[in-house]
Amino acid sequence: MKRLFAGFVVVALVLATGVRADTAALSEILDEAFAGAGYSVHVIEGDVGYSAVKGDAVPGQVAVTPAHVFRLASITKSYTAATVLRLVEEGELSLSQPLSELVRASFDTLLRSDGYNTDAITLKHLLSHTAGLFDHAQSPNFINGILEAPETVWTRAEHLQAAVEWGDPVGAPGEKFFYSDTGYVLLGHIIERTTGKRLAIAVRDLLRLDRHGLTETVWERGDAVPMPHQLRAHQFMAGRDTYGWDPSIDLFGGGGLVATPRDVARYYHLLMAGLIFDKPETLALMLSAEGLPQDSPYRLGVFERDIGGSPVFEHGGFWGTSVFHDPATGITVAGAALKQADYRKLVAAITGFLEKKRN
Repeated sequence: MKRLFAGFVVVALVLATGVRADTAALSEILDEAFAGAGYSVHVIEGDVGYSAVKGDAVPGQVAVTPAHVFRLASITKSYTAATVLRLVEEGELSLSQPLSELVRASFDTLLRSDGYNTDAITLKHLLSHTAGLFDHAQSPNFINGILEAPETVWTRAEHLQAAVEWGDPVGAPGEKFFYSDTGYVLLGHIIERTTGKRLAIAVRDLLRLDRHGLTETVWERGDAVPMPHQLRAHQFMAGRDTYGWDPSIDLFGGGGLVATPRDVARYYHLLMAGLIFDKPETLALMLSAEGLPQDSPYRLGVFERDIGGSPVFEHGGFWGTSVFHDPATGITVAGAALKQADYRKLVAAITGFLEKKRN
């Protein structure tokens, strides 16, 4: 295959105003942070969006471009949570509903068998990672199993069974924050059970991805929109190319979406502007710390962190993806590292960029 691009590329999108984005701060910080490693980053600043990319989407053959999509991993949670909140807007769900009313009987029985009080765990607990659920995805059994047999096809039920077999409740409902993919696997199930649609279809419809022009976002399996396999970047973990790893290892609500960083930035920009929801109160609810443990960094589908004395909202993903929105400047930045090990570099570069933009 002929090599299509080379080296470092910055693409500026010039809008009708004729205003051209200043990419100097972005490229300088990324080059310094990554020291030759590959990435794709997109910034939305005011009415302008611009991208910076470096490295190979297909090693030695095709350089990464802003059009290449990446497995988002846990950034998907910001879409899953927003879908649940849309159902709350429509009166189909309530944040105070107990888990026992929301899941099928076999899942309820399974969770109760491990000591979970599903009458006390609410929808809000699941959204905020305060349900006391063990996280199957953090178990060495899960990580080692993936490394040994990445082609294994998992079901949602097998993820939940693993959580019960490999761990026990980590706390009482509402007691503390404990990040749990297991909780978002349950949320994906609840969305399907409430809507009668496949998770991918329900998320697409309720978040109105097509209407919002988010055409570079797709669920890797089960969506109405075909996966653009020719544009999917190869992402590496521990020196191994994960391109062929079965998506069912992270598909059921805690992960599963594939998108370009520019579409992730667009989604977060719309989300934080309140345009994904019908009511402004819904976004306020999503970002509120009310009723959560005092030291919790998580809201309902998003993290809140401090940069320079004021809050930003963000989420990361296991494969090396990250998105930030800074309310102080209105800037949104999303990115993906080609190597999972470079995730911290990506976060440092994005936060450094946001700090520089504030000054």
